[in-house]
Amino acid sequence: MKRNLLFIALFISIYSFSQVLITTNSSVYNEPDNSSVLQIADNDKGFLMPRIANENVISQPTESLTFYKSSTGKFNFYSGSQWSKIYEQEDAAQVIDVTKNFVAHSSGKTTITNFPSSIPNFTIGSGTTGWTDLNVYTTINITKSTNMNLVTVEGMSQINNTSNASSYQFAVGIFVDNELKVVRKFYGYSTNATCLWKKFNVSGVFENLPVGSHVVKVYAYNLPKLSNNYSNISYGGAASTSCNNLNEEMARIFLTAQVAE
Repeated sequence: MKRNLLFIALFISIYSFSQVLITTNSSVYNEPDNSSVLQIADNDKGFLMPRIANENVISQPTESLTFYKSSTGKFNFYSGSQWSKIYEQEDAAQVIDVTKNFVAHSSGKTTITNFPSSIPNFTIGSGTTGWTDLNVYTTINITKSTNMNLVTVEGMSQINNTSNASSYQFAVGIFVDNELKVVRKFYGYSTNATCLWKKFNVSGVFENLPVGSHVVKVYAYNLPKLSNNYSNISYGGAASTSCNNLNEEMARIFLTAQVAE
């Protein structure tokens, strides 16, 4: 009873100055801040906001009315027309698209010496049979069922035609979990160049991969030889020690996977 009377007396006394200070430690806090109409201050106690399980029990809420929603563990406020929760970082992640980047590059060249007699028909969704792994890969992580994935590969290839000119052809494919997703054929043309090289760039978009981890890899496929002036195609480096017009830094293969979800 004495506490109530003291609080009322204190309230009336301070109210005469149009400001209110509520504290249990008057030795530290003895007057409200000049900028506040109401100040609750203490050094070992907190402010306990009303805890309500559902806002529907509040009739005729006024603008800026605030409470702690115990059923969700979030603070809620009334904007004048609707109830809204005070967003935290994890809340924003649920409604804002998040973009993640995954990158990789070759650490050396890959040389392929076998050539088919005819150009194969590449089928999206097929496996890696006949393809050669270029040892460029990254693992992407999918956390939402709705997602969009942009994958880009770029690099250089070269044939070992050190004596006579020749054109050549090849294909580069992007695989996800050993399944072909994107493929492109390339043609390097020359009538007078030795150690012919060709820059390649492959990109594709595929949607809604299953939630979880997925391995993205780059593969190459030599296409039929266009002459007998070369015996191999190298990817990510020079095809021969006699070819000084290309080195590993210039020919390096880069893989970038961008995941938006």
